Amino acid sequence: MWSPSPFVGRGAQLDKVRALLTHGTARGVVIVGAPGVGKTRLAAEVIAELDPARFTVVRAQATLAASALPYGAFAHLLPPGPGAGGRADGHGWAVDALLARSGRNTLVVAVDDAHRLDPASAALVADVVARGARLLATVRGGEEVPAHVRRLWRNGLVPSLELGPLSETETARMLAHSVRGQVEAATARRLWRITEGNPLFLRELVLAGALTESRGVWRQKGGLPVVPRLYELIGGRIGEVDEEERAALELVAFSEPVGLDIVMGLTSPAAVRRVVDREIVMVVVDRRRRLARLAHPLYGEVIRARTGGLRARNRLRALAEATEATGLRRRDDVLRVAVWRLQSDSVTDAAPMVAACRLAWAAHDVDLAIRLGRAAVDIGGGVDAAVTLGAVLHFADRPGESEAALRRAADEAVTDRERALVAAALARVLHGGLGRAADAYRVLDAAEAAITAPEWRQELLAVKASCEVLSGRIEPSLALTARVRAMGPPVPRVSARLSAVEGNAFAWSGRTERATAVVNAALATVRDWRDEIPDALPWLGLARLTARVVAGDLGEAEELADAGYHALGESGTWDTGVTVLAAVRGQICRMRGEVGAAIRWCRDAVARFGDAPAGFAGLCFGELAHALALVGDVPAAEEALAEAERRALPTYLAPDFPAVSARAWVHAARGDVDRAVEVAVEGAARARANGLAAFEMFALHDVVRLGAAGRAADRLAVLARQVDGVLAPMCARHAAAAGDGARLDAVSAEYERLGLTLWAAEAAAQAAAAHESAGRAQAARAASTRAWRTARRCQGARTPALAAMATPEVTARQRQIIQLVVAGSSNREIAERLGLSVRTVENHLLRAYERLGVGDRAELADLFGPPGHGGVT
Repeated sequence: MWSPSPFVGRGAQLDKVRALLTHGTARGVVIVGAPGVGKTRLAAEVIAELDPARFTVVRAQATLAASALPYGAFAHLLPPGPGAGGRADGHGWAVDALLARSGRNTLVVAVDDAHRLDPASAALVADVVARGARLLATVRGGEEVPAHVRRLWRNGLVPSLELGPLSETETARMLAHSVRGQVEAATARRLWRITEGNPLFLRELVLAGALTESRGVWRQKGGLPVVPRLYELIGGRIGEVDEEERAALELVAFSEPVGLDIVMGLTSPAAVRRVVDREIVMVVVDRRRRLARLAHPLYGEVIRARTGGLRARNRLRALAEATEATGLRRRDDVLRVAVWRLQSDSVTDAAPMVAACRLAWAAHDVDLAIRLGRAAVDIGGGVDAAVTLGAVLHFADRPGESEAALRRAADEAVTDRERALVAAALARVLHGGLGRAADAYRVLDAAEAAITAPEWRQELLAVKASCEVLSGRIEPSLALTARVRAMGPPVPRVSARLSAVEGNAFAWSGRTERATAVVNAALATVRDWRDEIPDALPWLGLARLTARVVAGDLGEAEELADAGYHALGESGTWDTGVTVLAAVRGQICRMRGEVGAAIRWCRDAVARFGDAPAGFAGLCFGELAHALALVGDVPAAEEALAEAERRALPTYLAPDFPAVSARAWVHAARGDVDRAVEVAVEGAARARANGLAAFEMFALHDVVRLGAAGRAADRLAVLARQVDGVLAPMCARHAAAAGDGARLDAVSAEYERLGLTLWAAEAAAQAAAAHESAGRAQAARAASTRAWRTARRCQGARTPALAAMATPEVTARQRQIIQLVVAGSSNREIAERLGLSVRTVENHLLRAYERLGVGDRAELADLFGPPGHGGVT
């Protein structure tokens, strides 16, 4: 599946090596780096770009076998001669033979793995360089280099270049080129971390089938494949180990990071010191505790794969017993020991499994949480185990299995506590997982009628409030939270769930400051409830993120989304969380006018969806449809919108409202702007009826952007006083400015200052039309130019407001001069190049400034250079 790819990720290094090899006083370059980092590929790319009319390249591969023979690396290039019998001196004949190959060109001696050169070959290299040849050599980092070669770079004649691993961005680019498609951002980041940016390891993982394709996006699921080639590569790094060292490595591989004292106690302190000294294991200090971990993430994959089943179980059991003997002093000890007990088939008690299941759930490792929950149920954990497993299955978007587990638990529940816990969990999955609102309310009402304990009645009402807010009924949900609090101080678990309801209710209704305050207060007490209801944490996070988007604080929103996406992407098992954050990341990009990036993020999001209806389908597919519509890809936008409508659950009105907004833009992309306006107005009315002021604001602003500001201005003026943040007042100003070119100019400038580039371009285009209607031709040209310049940064967006916008008109001579200005030429240089006088050049520029509505050379560069680069188009 790995395709031969263009050389990516090493552009700067390629330029530097080429310059050292072909220009200046240096006589070449030595590329130094770890195995697999890409030294040989970089050298090959440089050689491929050399001008054969100027340079003749001879290649030598220094190998371990050839290093035992004088001139072994160059044997294929040299004729039999006086030095061929093994003498390391008197090799003038060999120097002459190599130099003779170049004719009148400059000789380039390319040596791969130069650290393995035999002494005669190394001396030969030094002498040919002294006689005018250039050296391009690769050397493995940490290896002893022959003295003659080392002396070349120490003297500065042939400098060295340290080639490090690929960055995260370079890794993502390499993966995309290699599979000839989009690679999920979370997958690219995970593979970068696992391979530590080593191109060779990356290549082997992809060749082994680490990536699979879903809806046009490549992603990694499940465990990493470890194939013989990877065994060989990693095994070569680890080297030979004795039995005690092997035991130490296995213990670390199954437990990292693990207390150094535990590993030493289970093996031999001397063996542990040896693997540390050999840099196979590294020791880190965490709050005065010394921890052992493997020096490379892939070491663990290979060591675990090589450890037989019985041996692995014995190691895991020993780790569990040793950690239990210390008293499980740390929170994560409970989870680690439970996992080791599960993997070693030594589970004897359900309670630790239930506790560990909740901890894994809180860490969003849902696959592990499900395994632990099932183990707890199987060993007789009762209602607590069944409720926990059912909740985790719902969290993992497996609602059918969740309902089955909870129905079985309901038959066993006998106390108020058990009945309430089962009913609460079952109602959540019926409502939020299966879209069966009526069934969910029946379960809650029946349980509430049968339960008298206030704490458990509060539990049930809090879940009912969650159902209400999810369905977009803002005021009823807040009335329920107030009722619960009036019953008395709720326990931390219930209080957190109420805060999640209130946070999202306030965010969706535009009360973003209250939303943020509620969320911050709940997060301050997270230790009191996190392990009981881990599902409240992401809902609080969504409320905080939504509040920042609605308020127009896109910088903070992006930081929050990125932090959450990276954290969840590391485990890679909670698909729902990753999809939501990717979709919101796409929403932020869309609002900024980065429409291409929005499409990529939304495709990442939908790639994790199965075929059944699911929560947040309207958000993810709706945002994708919206972004695709903005670039005019009508068939793809229609398909995404159809998926949004088919897959959305009826109980997710609030979070899935983006699908409602997307409908208007799909109509606009078809060219039916009148219908688009009607759909946007209908969406705004639906949002208003449910108290979703934030979504009403966005829908009415869509009406303004579509050219019907009169139908939205009055209501946006009201929302400007109700919705917190900078966006609502700006949307109201935009609507009120309709037809007034000067006011629209100001709105456009403010949008641009806020980073809302597409909105800025649309307002500028509307300003140009208003100026034109008023007969202000110069102002119209200036606004049109600003619209065109700004729209060029929107990655292909084509909206109705921008549809009539044309490329700024200049004469052929003016465009020629402008291109030279953008390239950095002075007026005098332009005059000399074009055979004009300086005054003529200046006059052409002044007329271009007037025609385009710009004031200086910098604005010309912004207008005519490539978007975001400042060069020439």
